[in-house]
Amino acid sequence: MKQAHLAGRTRGLRPSQLRQLERLSHRRHPQNAGSDLLTLERLAELTSELKQSLHLLIDARGVCRLLWVGPLGESSRLDDQLPGGLRRRQRWRLVSSLPGTQGVDLKPEGREAVIALDVAPSTWLRLQAAATRSGTRPAALWRADAAAAIGWRCDAIDALSALCADETTPSAAEPAGVKDPGDHPGSQEERVLLLTLIGADPAINERELAELEGLTRSAGACPVAVCRQRLGQINPQTLWGTGKLQEAAVDVRRHGASLVITDRELTPVQARNLERLLDCPVMDRSELILDIFAQRATSAAGRLQVELAQLRYRLPRLTGRGLSLSRQGGGIGTRGPGETQLEKDRRAISRRIEHLSRELRQLGAHRARLRQQRSTLPRVALVGYTNAGKSSLLNALCDRGQGRAVEAKNRLFATLDPTTRRLCLPQSGAAPKELLITDTVGFIRELPEPLMQAFMATLEETREADQLLLVVDLADPDWQGQLTAVHSILNGLHCQQPRQVIANQIDRCDASALEVIRTVEPEALYLSATQGTGLKGLRSWLEQTFWETSPEQNCPSSSDQTSARAHG
Repeated sequence: MKQAHLAGRTRGLRPSQLRQLERLSHRRHPQNAGSDLLTLERLAELTSELKQSLHLLIDARGVCRLLWVGPLGESSRLDDQLPGGLRRRQRWRLVSSLPGTQGVDLKPEGREAVIALDVAPSTWLRLQAAATRSGTRPAALWRADAAAAIGWRCDAIDALSALCADETTPSAAEPAGVKDPGDHPGSQEERVLLLTLIGADPAINERELAELEGLTRSAGACPVAVCRQRLGQINPQTLWGTGKLQEAAVDVRRHGASLVITDRELTPVQARNLERLLDCPVMDRSELILDIFAQRATSAAGRLQVELAQLRYRLPRLTGRGLSLSRQGGGIGTRGPGETQLEKDRRAISRRIEHLSRELRQLGAHRARLRQQRSTLPRVALVGYTNAGKSSLLNALCDRGQGRAVEAKNRLFATLDPTTRRLCLPQSGAAPKELLITDTVGFIRELPEPLMQAFMATLEETREADQLLLVVDLADPDWQGQLTAVHSILNGLHCQQPRQVIANQIDRCDASALEVIRTVEPEALYLSATQGTGLKGLRSWLEQTFWETSPEQNCPSSSDQTSARAHG
C-alpha cells in the first residue's frame, strides 16, 4: 500500500527525478524521534539538483506521509495534502531541505512558518543542502513555541549528522507550543482573534475594541487575542499590511483561534484576500452584528427581517466553483461552458430577496394598521444605544403582572423584536390616563446598511411615535459618543419627533458624568431603572407632556425635581 504522497511543484520534472523522489519518500526513519541520516543526505543532493526546497512530513512510526516539492509557503495546510485527510491526530516531524546558502540558524520566515504551525510538528529539522568546505551540512532544530514572535524557537544549531542522532521529543517541562482548536473539546465557545486598526487617540481605540469584544461575546464566542495595526496608508487589497497579517496568522495558530473578526467592514475581495493570507475564516463587524441578530430573532417578523438582511449582505460575497458545475443546453447557440452554479445561486438568492421584500412590505402595512388602531393613545418610543437599559426601563415602568416582563440582560442586542406595553398613570377621583411605550432595537455605530433596510418596518415604530425617550447609560465611559451616534442614526431615519434624554444608571456613574450631561443636555431626566430612582419623576413628566396645557413651562421644573431627587 502506497503511504507517501508526492505534491507541490512536480510538473516539469523528468520521470527519473520523480522516481528518485518516490524512492526517497518510501524510506523509513526512526520511530518517535530522529531522522535517517542517509535519507537526508540524499534529500539534500536532490534539493541541489532540482534547485527546489524539499519537505518531508514524517509520522510517529517513522513513515514519510508527504513529500512537498517547492517553497512551503505555496502550499495550503499540509495535512490537507494527505490522501483521505487525517483520520487521527499524530505527532508529526517536519524536515526541510533548503537550496542555496541560508542563515546560520536557518530561521523560518513568513508564510512557511504559518504553514508549518498548522500541523503542529513536535520538531522541525531545517538543513542546508549545500555542504560547507569541511563537507558537513549546517542544520537547525526548531520547535513550536507560543511565546516566540514567529511561533518557533531554535533549540539547536549543529551539523546535520549530530542533529539527526540527538533529536528528541519535547519534555513536559518545556514551553508549550501552539494551541489547536481541537485541544478544547469541553469548551463550546468559539475562539476568536480580533484584527483592528487603531488611530491616534488611545481612549477611542480602547472603547472601540471593548465594543468589538462585547459584540464577540454577545455572539457566543471568546476573544483570545488582539492584533493591532496603526491606521496609516490603507492597503486597498487587504486594509492591513502583509507583515501584520503574517503576525496575525501566527497568532491564530498560537492561540488556537478558529475565526478572525475585523473591526472594519470588508469588501468581498478584501475578505477573500484576508482568508487566503490567514488560512482562517474571516468575518467583519457587519457580519458579526447580523449573526447576533440571527441568534436573537424569536418572532416570525424578526426572523424574516434578519434573513433578508443576511441575503443582501451575502449576495455580492458568493463564491462558486466556476465551470466545474456548469450546465449546457441543447440546440444552436447553447453550446459552451453553460451556466455556472454560481450564477444559479445568485438568481435563487435574488428571487428569495424579492419574496422577502414583498413579505416585509406586508409586515409594514400590518404594523401601520395596528398603529392606526392605537392612534387614540399617546405613543412613546424608547430609543438609544444597545445595552443602555431600555428594556429594564420598560419593565420598571410597565411590568405589573406575572410573565409580562421583557428580557433584559447585560449584553449587546439582548432585545431584537419591538415590544409595546401600556402605561397607566393613576388619577385621584378619575379614570387613569394611559399611553403606549415601545421598546425598540438598540442602535450601534456604523449600523450595517442591509440591516437598516431590512429593519425599516421595525424602525417605523420609532418614526411614528409621538415622543422619543433617548436612554443614555451614564455608567458607560463613552456615553457621549453613544448619544451622538443615536442622534446621527435618528437624523438619518428622518425622525422629527421631540426627543427627551433619559440619563440612566445614575447610581453607578461617576460624578463627573453628571456634571457633563448637565452642560450637554440641561433638560435631561435622571433615573436608575434597576433601583427605581427617578421613575416617579419620569411618570410626572410624561403626564405633563401629554395632558398639561403648557408642558414647556412645566418640564424644566420637573427635570429639576427629578435631578434633585436622584442626587438626594
